[in-house]
Amino acid sequence: MKKIFLAAAFVVAGFLGANAQFTFGAGLRVGLPVGDFGDTHSFGIGAEVQGEYNFSEKFSGIITTGYTNFFGKTVDVPPFGEIEFESAGLIPIIAGVRVYPTTTFFIGAQAGYGILTGNGDSEGAFCYQPQIGYNGSKFQVALNYNALSKDGSTLGHIGLTGIFKFGGGGE
Repeated sequence: MKKIFLAAAFVVAGFLGANAQFTFGAGLRVGLPVGDFGDTHSFGIGAEVQGEYNFSEKFSGIITTGYTNFFGKTVDVPPFGEIEFESAGLIPIIAGVRVYPTTTFFIGAQAGYGILTGNGDSEGAFCYQPQIGYNGSKFQVALNYNALSKDGSTLGHIGLTGIFKFGGGGE
């Protein structure tokens, strides 16, 4: 399922990439779980794809998806002993906007649906991601907070993403 979704994202973004106002990119993501998520998982690493449509020099729309694997921890829980948490995967499907105060700096926010996988199961929840970043001619670096919220609980992480831009305005 993940492979089909990512392949579809590449095809759609490749088709739209012909437009000079649209930039397609792909890259790596690292994440550091915080809060309760940080108690059970150590760090995450994954891949991300994004499409960005420039409405003007100062404002753009963005769509993002990918997959990040968070490695489980072994935690000592007295009197039960050690509990080993399995790895968990995150698939965000989010869209939003970015504002560019300068050509190389952006502030943005995205929201949508996130899927948390693990233990042979998956569950979806509301996903949101505020971000700040640097925009170069061929790459972007973004620092963000990504969270899944459902039924009053939140699993979040601080993420750093490096995107290589190609297609459209990234060429």
